[in-house]
Amino acid sequence: MRRALLLAGLLLFAACAPNRGEAYQKALSEAQRLHNAGRFEESAAKYDEAAREAKVPRDAVFMRYQAALVRIRAGDRARGAKELREIANANPPNAYSAQAAFKLADLSWDTDKSAGYPELEAMALKFPENGVAWVALQRLFRYDDENGGPQKALAHIEALAARTKSAHLEELLAYERARRLDMLGRSAEARDAYVDVANRWPYPHGAFFDDALYRASEMEEKLGRPKEAIDHLERMLSFREKSTTIGSYERPRYVPAVLRIAKLYEERLDDRQKARETLHRLYSEFTTSTLRDDALWREAELWRKDGDSEKMCDRLATLADDFPDSRYVPCVIEKCPRVQRKAKSKAPKTCHAYLVREATSHEAESEGTPTPVIDTTRPDDPAK
Repeated sequence: MRRALLLAGLLLFAACAPNRGEAYQKALSEAQRLHNAGRFEESAAKYDEAAREAKVPRDAVFMRYQAALVRIRAGDRARGAKELREIANANPPNAYSAQAAFKLADLSWDTDKSAGYPELEAMALKFPENGVAWVALQRLFRYDDENGGPQKALAHIEALAARTKSAHLEELLAYERARRLDMLGRSAEARDAYVDVANRWPYPHGAFFDDALYRASEMEEKLGRPKEAIDHLERMLSFREKSTTIGSYERPRYVPAVLRIAKLYEERLDDRQKARETLHRLYSEFTTSTLRDDALWREAELWRKDGDSEKMCDRLATLADDFPDSRYVPCVIEKCPRVQRKAKSKAPKTCHAYLVREATSHEAESEGTPTPVIDTTRPDDPAK
């Protein structure tokens, strides 16, 4: 059934695809060939030809845009910029007006930051619904941070917020404002601003929903409110979806959120049971994560701290069975001799000392500022 539906969709797409014409396709292919060969002036001329032959208006504009970029690369900056300006100033704007305006501002920025700065801002305000507006403003805010600090960026953000009525830009400005409050150490205000972003632009359409709640959680911890910190993370995780066919809907903040919840339970709320349950949740529910063996290892350590060596070895046996190539396997066997290494295991032959030191260090520092045992910098693969 899936194959039949897919085939039907492809046939429908083919039937609806525009006829671009043989002359257009030929000129485009030749332009690309010359471009790849580094013959930029000839390539630009062929892009011009493709624009003249195009039957689809969008194709014609794109060919003109490409010709302008190639001319700039060939060294004819004046002509390329003139052609970009014509596209940028089209009335009404066309499909590439925003990109052309951004490229013009970018050229100015590369030459003179003082000239490029207002051009990037003007471009963003002129084309607020286009993605390049976000790129331009984020560049400006980083420049503010580097040349005046987050207070300068905050003032710039708040001034822009008063000038725009674009919901698309409002979302970015609200999040960037929260970030600068965070950077300035105004944790309560930053927390409120992050929560406001999550409330105003919720899942699934909010671009910063996960980031806002994760950072709100960090603010709550700084304010001495670990339970509220967990609540924000659980709110984010409550929208988790599962794929019923292929692929995965896991988002980058999910696994770090689960690890953070476990850490808050263990270190801020002194609730090892909840910490163990949360770590086991990572293992059992987040089946595409590369940190599942780390979660079992840490869970086993918490069972050991509570004096339950049987449960500890049960968890370590699961680790050795499910992840025979894990770096933890030789350490598992040292801790629990009853656990057998699988015949085809590619795990190290000996237990790396740093793994044991991490656990010892974590336990010794549990009343201070602990160092995390789980290495969250190891890449997760949500696309599996």
